[in-house]
Amino acid sequence: MADPSSIATETTISQHTGVATSVAGRDPLGTCSPHHQAWRSLAQTHAAVSGRLQDALAVAELPPLAWFEMLAAIAAADGERMKMGELAEALVITRGGLTKLVDRLVKAGLIERTFCETDRRVSYATLLPAGADLLEEMVPVVSTELELAFAARLSEPQADELRATLDSVRGSACGTD
Repeated sequence: MADPSSIATETTISQHTGVATSVAGRDPLGTCSPHHQAWRSLAQTHAAVSGRLQDALAVAELPPLAWFEMLAAIAAADGERMKMGELAEALVITRGGLTKLVDRLVKAGLIERTFCETDRRVSYATLLPAGADLLEEMVPVVSTELELAFAARLSEPQADELRATLDSVRGSACGTD
């Protein structure tokens, strides 16, 4: 029988959920699979790069990253307007979170709520000239930081391959492929 002090991780199975969990060791979720490690690395990388972008915008005395993401999404849409539901999906944000963010950008005079001419139940976030101007100021800051974060580690073909792989995983997770 092994000495208990030499066991790195003890796994227990919950009587209520049937889920195995680690109670000691380095991996609290009880898995060392490459897929789990890839997920963790992706989440940590997202947090690190987002933090870097947020810091750079703050140093430049510009609004937060969430504002940039919203303005960029709307600017890229046809007619520089997006349906609220589509905008929530594009930003990966709840509709409640989206409403609060839209309210802030409307109050700042960067976007406005507009309605469909044929169906008043459909509302859009529409980019205003002040929003386009602010986005123009923010793009160089974000682009520079993304270049610094990625270009030193990934060639353009590798970046394209990474994007394709992540798009494939997202499609699988969303059930769209």
